[in-house]
Amino acid sequence: MRLQKPTLLTESRSSERGAALITAILLSLLLLAAGGILILTATMTGITARDSTAEMQAYYAAEAGVASTLAVIRGNVQSNPTGTRATFHNILCTPTLWTATSGNIVNVSADGVSRFQVTEIMDPDNYLVKAAKCAQATYKPDRLRIRVRGLGVRDSLKNMEVVVDRYTLDYPVDSVITGRNQSGTSMSFILGDSNVTTISGSDLDSGTTISAVAVDNGDYNTVNNVIDGCDPDGSNCGNGPNVSPGDPTVLGASNTPSFLESVAKTREFLYGSDGMEQAARNEGRYFSNGPAAIASTDGLGANRPDGIFTFVDGDITIDSGSPSGQGTLIVTGKLTLHGNFQWNGIILVLGQGEILRDGAGHGNIYGALFVAKFAKTGADTDLFQSPTVNTNGGGSATIRYSSNYVDMAKAVGGHAVKGIREY
Repeated sequence: MRLQKPTLLTESRSSERGAALITAILLSLLLLAAGGILILTATMTGITARDSTAEMQAYYAAEAGVASTLAVIRGNVQSNPTGTRATFHNILCTPTLWTATSGNIVNVSADGVSRFQVTEIMDPDNYLVKAAKCAQATYKPDRLRIRVRGLGVRDSLKNMEVVVDRYTLDYPVDSVITGRNQSGTSMSFILGDSNVTTISGSDLDSGTTISAVAVDNGDYNTVNNVIDGCDPDGSNCGNGPNVSPGDPTVLGASNTPSFLESVAKTREFLYGSDGMEQAARNEGRYFSNGPAAIASTDGLGANRPDGIFTFVDGDITIDSGSPSGQGTLIVTGKLTLHGNFQWNGIILVLGQGEILRDGAGHGNIYGALFVAKFAKTGADTDLFQSPTVNTNGGGSATIRYSSNYVDMAKAVGGHAVKGIREY
């Protein structure tokens, strides 16, 4: 019987020498890789966060540039040197008169970390003939396209573009006096003789002429008789008022402002969520009565060279002044014109639909009048009722079209931003 010498355990696993070391190295490599990925992720997250912060700074700087430019356009910033009005013409043709529009880099933050620069101001309708247009004193761009660059840290930048319309309200003015009436009852239209009332569609500012009076077809004969110096029914003809052109215009689809197409549209224009009452409230220019409007800080805009927007939800009397007021005035009650009054712009008497001139003296309206009678609430199928236009008071009055004052009236309220985008 042979005896076999036992083999030591270490000797039987001699081929496995170094396995633990290799395993440890592999585990270390895995841990090292995981740690490296963690460090890389943390680094990339930090870089992304810094870049995102920088981009946001640039974006907000661009927004600040747009806001600063709009403040200039709305007349809230003085020119340097002072004395130049911030009209579309002046901003486009002499932008260096205002810091925001000068084209220089302007700090947004005190430390200069975020800044903006207006890189371009242009009239998109006449951009190829800017120099020639700017040389014309009468040039009034309808729109401005403004490009602003926002600058942040780490050379970040954002570009924004805004288009601003000169008109806050844009509607056709084809007649000096426009009256709506669908009731079947003739409107009360009293002008007096030639010593009392003059209505002229001849533009105070140019050689153009528009209609003096525009009414619905049902009121044509009544108004025409009064213009000819007769009673509304055509009897007792005599010395008539000075009305030129002498024949009224019949309102139709082509010459009726959109807000007077129906009672429902007029209500929406006045009282809708984006209507004139809400706009007036937003601007602090809504008043429940005339005396409150007159007593306000800006009154009726007599001392505002660009006019003002005023909404009077009730009656108002416009008294003597030179001017008494200017801009756009909306009256839902009765409008009384008294003494040596003067209004420059547009007056819309929408609601009670009554215009009355009384008292001695001579008054003037340069611009246009709109009048319509309807209830504030009701069915969408409601019709316009018979309004009243009575200028046969003591003294005399002139109501004349003025394209400049109409243009001013449409632009009150800060102009309209038509679009803004990042590019």
